[in-house]
Amino acid sequence: MKKKTQQKKMQQAEKKAEAAVRQGEKKQTQPKSEMEAKIDSAMEKIIQDTIGSQEEAAAYREPDKKAEKKQKKAAKKEIRAEKKKGKKTGIKIALGITGAVIILAAAGYGAGAYYYKDKFFKGTTINHIACENMTVEQAEDLIRKKVEDYSIRVQFRNDQTREIKGQDISYAYVSDGSVQKLLDDQNPFTWIKGYFRGTDYETAENIQYDKEALRAQLQSFDCMQAAGMEAPTDAYIDFRENQFVIVDETAGTTVQEDVMFSALETAVAGSQESVSAEEAGAYAAPAVTKEDPTLLHQRDVWNSCAAVTITYTFGDKTEVLDGMTVKDWMTYDENGNYVEDPATLEARVTEFVAWLAENYDTVGRDRTITSTATGEPITVSGGNYGFQINQLKEKAQLLEDIANHVVTVREPVYSKAGVTYGDNDIGGTYVEIDLTSQHLWFYRDGALLMDTDFVSGTYVMRDRRTPGGVYSLMYKQTNQVLRGRKLEDGTYEYEQPVKYWMPFNGGIGLHDANWRYSFGGSIYRTSGSHGCINLPTSAAATIYENIEAGCPVVCFYRE
Repeated sequence: MKKKTQQKKMQQAEKKAEAAVRQGEKKQTQPKSEMEAKIDSAMEKIIQDTIGSQEEAAAYREPDKKAEKKQKKAAKKEIRAEKKKGKKTGIKIALGITGAVIILAAAGYGAGAYYYKDKFFKGTTINHIACENMTVEQAEDLIRKKVEDYSIRVQFRNDQTREIKGQDISYAYVSDGSVQKLLDDQNPFTWIKGYFRGTDYETAENIQYDKEALRAQLQSFDCMQAAGMEAPTDAYIDFRENQFVIVDETAGTTVQEDVMFSALETAVAGSQESVSAEEAGAYAAPAVTKEDPTLLHQRDVWNSCAAVTITYTFGDKTEVLDGMTVKDWMTYDENGNYVEDPATLEARVTEFVAWLAENYDTVGRDRTITSTATGEPITVSGGNYGFQINQLKEKAQLLEDIANHVVTVREPVYSKAGVTYGDNDIGGTYVEIDLTSQHLWFYRDGALLMDTDFVSGTYVMRDRRTPGGVYSLMYKQTNQVLRGRKLEDGTYEYEQPVKYWMPFNGGIGLHDANWRYSFGGSIYRTSGSHGCINLPTSAAATIYENIEAGCPVVCFYRE
């Protein structure tokens, strides 16, 4: 009975063992997770790193296999006696092998911890340098090598780039213990994580360099020379196409050396590969930008009251009066707003018109013509011929133009005007009166129309001498009576009827003198006229028929 009970227990044990084996085989057929696969791979490497190759591992496990064979032999004998007991013995053997593997794995893990007690884990980088399986000294050697190859790009505007090499500034790495601290903070018993996840360390590189050499390198760049820099310009208001507009500021290329050097120092100390003058704010900036509120407001105010352009023409010359000048004639309050002030505006306009007259009036100025008698140039001074601005009327016209924001091209309002404006404002139609030779020539459109002798004012009597100068014919009349000054008794110094009368200088003019029998020569010296040009009647008639008011009359004496 006792034997049956034992057999029954043996059968139950065998069934449990077989169930356990089947369960283990079932588990082995299930797919492993990613983490389990990584662990198995790591454990395999641990075992290989610890006990060598598979052959070595096999040799290492050989004593266990011999023991297993002995156990198997014993088991066979026992199986022959008791089959179920043999199965139980096989399970024990499998469990023994597994325990041996675990012991070996533990031994390998400990060996790894010992290996990494003075080395960085697998997958370790320091400042982007691979330092796995390296000692502190080896890692610092790599960092030092990187430092020795250091250079930095200095970027300027207009795509200009300059380079400073580490060797030019005595750039060197000095160990400060920071790499050692990284190793000290590393727990060698966690070395296995290096096979699953790398570790990136960022630590300050203790760098030393020559600051004076660095400044000298910066100062040596051509774009740091004052001659090569372009100063920034402020935004400003300009008058274009009859309106005030804001002209943008310009950035320029002026680098502030102290600001640039400070940024460069920081970059070099941090082992940066480049530094930008733009990003460092090293460029001198304009004081006023196009977004300046004061500038915007002033533009709007000026456009509301000074949008006027008057182009004055003086022959081939022009004088432009636009809003840029007119705005300065206006009055503004402390906020830049326009304040109506007609008295100030009128005063400014008066000054401007007077300036125009001073610069562009031609009456009385010297003129040079070619003498017909000698063929040589002769300068004639004085007279009333030319252009003369009527300042009162021009001022009134200009004030009206400003009030109406006029854009126009015109001549100023003249009180007297010549034939044409320019260096030769006499033109091609004029009368040339040579008082020395007592002969005149009448040119029309550049061609000689006629010439004749004449008698001018009595030269020895200063008050009757015909004055030189360039004059403008005032008008022409026929059948006039010429009278001298009025005497106390109411009569005139003389009264002389003439058929053709052409005045050009007050009471002095061209006229016929039928009472004279000869002309020219030296008659004028002692027996001349009261200042007029006495002509033969036929010559006076020809001139009268062809001359018009405004025609230049040029009178001169030759030395």
